[in-house]
Amino acid sequence: MTNRDTQSVVSSTKAYYDGPADQIYRTIWGDNIHLGVPCSDKCPHPEAMEHTNEIMAQAVHLSPNARVLDLGCGYGSTARYLAKNYGCPITATNISENELELAWERTLEAGLDELIEYEYGDFHDLIYADDSFQVVWSQEAFLHAADKSKVLSECRRVLVPGGTLAFTDILVRSGTPEADRTRIYDRVKSPDMWDLSDYQQALEGLGLEINRTEDWSEHVARSYGWVRKQVLKNRDKLLRLVDAGTIDGTVDALGFWVEAANAGKIGWALFIAQKPQT
Repeated sequence: MTNRDTQSVVSSTKAYYDGPADQIYRTIWGDNIHLGVPCSDKCPHPEAMEHTNEIMAQAVHLSPNARVLDLGCGYGSTARYLAKNYGCPITATNISENELELAWERTLEAGLDELIEYEYGDFHDLIYADDSFQVVWSQEAFLHAADKSKVLSECRRVLVPGGTLAFTDILVRSGTPEADRTRIYDRVKSPDMWDLSDYQQALEGLGLEINRTEDWSEHVARSYGWVRKQVLKNRDKLLRLVDAGTIDGTVDALGFWVEAANAGKIGWALFIAQKPQT
């Protein structure tokens, strides 16, 4: 993919997150805009999202000395969770200026501004020097990458030797019909979505050692089903922020995602990989 194509995808993604979707995410999801691994059968989705943070943080063995790069940080909820609970310095990047603005406001309110630095940044071309971070972290962001291999290569480059890449991503399973893929991609303006094996092959091809992979696909329908119900429940509130067509389109698209997840077409997985010491 050419640089022009990549920039087109980045611009489209930025427009999506800085557009009406921003109001829906803020109103429905709140500060944490990720999927969730439930801690029990009755675990509310907000708690399930935080439980995901706990699982990932424990997997990378964070310490106050670990410098973390958070790619696609959303409203900064995860960055604040890590700073508050582990005391580690975090550089959090995003291409959505609306999300970065709210992330900074929330961080100031939480008194965590000395530990967290927010920056506008495209993960296809990171501005950081080689061997800069002990941990590179991302959640459901790489699905927006025009060149996922390039993004993973950049993650490897900025990791110190022995550093850890920890990320989750939403997957589209191999064998999914092209018409369904198009509808899945369209909701989040994704150029392409990989399956679990695609990520495994790319990580191994970069010489990264995969320490842990978990298939969390069973939780996708639950997560987006919750979001869809909240959109319907808060329709009147949303109508003061976005037009009815946007709300109806969101409800329909989320409904299709739930159906696709239940049919095994949409997945979700965790990857923990390590850069070699030498």
